[in-house]
Amino acid sequence: MNTLEELPKQIIKRVRKFNENLLPPERFRESVMLGLSAIEEVYFVGKNVFDTSLSVSGSLLYDDDYQTKRLSQYEGQRRLVVLVTGYMQSPLSFYRLERQLGNQVFDTFTYIWGDFPYSQDLTLTSAQLEAVVREVYSHTRAEEIYLVGHSQGGIIIRAMVQHGMGADLPIRKCLFLSSPHQGTWAALAAIPHRGVLRLAGLVPYIRKVTGESGLQLLPGSDFLRELNSRPLPGNIEFSSVFYALDPMIWPPTNAILPYPEANNHFIRKIGHAQPLYCSRAHQVAVSELYGVRRPEVPNEDK
Repeated sequence: MNTLEELPKQIIKRVRKFNENLLPPERFRESVMLGLSAIEEVYFVGKNVFDTSLSVSGSLLYDDDYQTKRLSQYEGQRRLVVLVTGYMQSPLSFYRLERQLGNQVFDTFTYIWGDFPYSQDLTLTSAQLEAVVREVYSHTRAEEIYLVGHSQGGIIIRAMVQHGMGADLPIRKCLFLSSPHQGTWAALAAIPHRGVLRLAGLVPYIRKVTGESGLQLLPGSDFLRELNSRPLPGNIEFSSVFYALDPMIWPPTNAILPYPEANNHFIRKIGHAQPLYCSRAHQVAVSELYGVRRPEVPNEDK
């Protein structure tokens, strides 16, 4: 009788021992959370598509001058954060992160820049970014400028500061969210753009699709080799956020900023749209922009 009573306990014990050998408890939790983050990413991609569609339709239906309206809301903050959107994104994509970064606690004024031909030559776009930052800064009394870019937006920021543009501006920090610093094979999708350019030109918004930036973001491109051979300006702090699996950056480790002085944050999730909506990425952004750099802390966020 005692043997029969002990049998279920022995079975459970052996099953647990087998599970521990097969997949330790820590890895089990990580695997479940990683799977859930894939569902999150699908949801966030949907939100991003909706935000972009809403922004495009709004600009077609109404004469909405974002710059004039936004600058009229400046209240004397000493920090200016300029957020740069990625490929085929609109300023609405940054709406939530902008609200996190721009408030009275941080004494920050935020400005989103996303009105540019997203697929044109990135060197040209970086020069346009400098002009925008300079124009916005001239309307403020800001003492510091922080630049935040998502995906391709981060490469635009890098091209600007690493080519010495805006060197006289008080740019203090740059933060990159899921940016392909070492390229991505997903950029191969830009190749067909040249073939459909004539047809796409019939539609006002799609007319911007030309494909140069996508080709520049291929791993090993002349653009990226030249950019990554340039040193980071010593007067600016650089931080980058990358994910365990990024659907748009292949391989995901190419989102690591390849400089020892840069601060790379690893988030154990699946995502590319994630940092636009994810609270964990927002915490990293707030910490990197407004916190104090502590080199002794390991460079991994779980």
